[in-house]
Amino acid sequence: MIRDIRALTFDLDNTLWETDISILNAEAVMASHLRNLAPEAWMADFTLENFRKIRALVETNHSEISHNFSAVRRKTLALWFQSKGAKVSQSEDLADEGFRAFYRERQNVTPYADAESTLEALARKYPIGAITNGNADVMEMSLGRFFQFSLQAQEFPKAKPHPMMFKEALTRFAIEPHHCLHIGDNLEHDIVGAQAAGMKAAWINTRQHSAAHVIADITIESLRDLLKYL
Repeated sequence: MIRDIRALTFDLDNTLWETDISILNAEAVMASHLRNLAPEAWMADFTLENFRKIRALVETNHSEISHNFSAVRRKTLALWFQSKGAKVSQSEDLADEGFRAFYRERQNVTPYADAESTLEALARKYPIGAITNGNADVMEMSLGRFFQFSLQAQEFPKAKPHPMMFKEALTRFAIEPHHCLHIGDNLEHDIVGAQAAGMKAAWINTRQHSAAHVIADITIESLRDLLKYL
């Protein structure tokens, strides 16, 4: 049992749902939508591999937005179409269309089997917030009813593990750091980040990873295990 916890924050991707599947589906929807809008020649060699090559360049050359996945995706799409001969205005319009299609589908996730029941039980006892480096918006999902707020890295100058978002959550809860438990799957972003902000941290290790260099306050293998400690 962890004592004196008064609020909880959750990471989202790979903590409440499997992320890779939802992103691949969203990228497929995005590509299909763009093929219906753009000239065929501009999309002839549009593959995930080629898209990611340009995205890597964007992240390297525009480090000021590298933590903002939405801005990076828009920039990547715009550069793709400009490389095919599109005018800047055309490329930006298509990038906006592609991103909107991606973002809509990005919210279509399948929560882990125990996510809803665990959140429902915890929400009876604690206020809950979300802190994510991704651009999924839990407040637009059915799970959003268990959350008071969701903080996304794209809304801040820096992403986790920087303490900025953790401190914002504490401000919203109006509590001291040691009264808040953060739950997440990423050792660096979630565990090290939360503990550096003075919070307690629970590592959800669904993939049986090693954590020799990081010591979480608790380690669990499923969300339901949280109920044993809270």
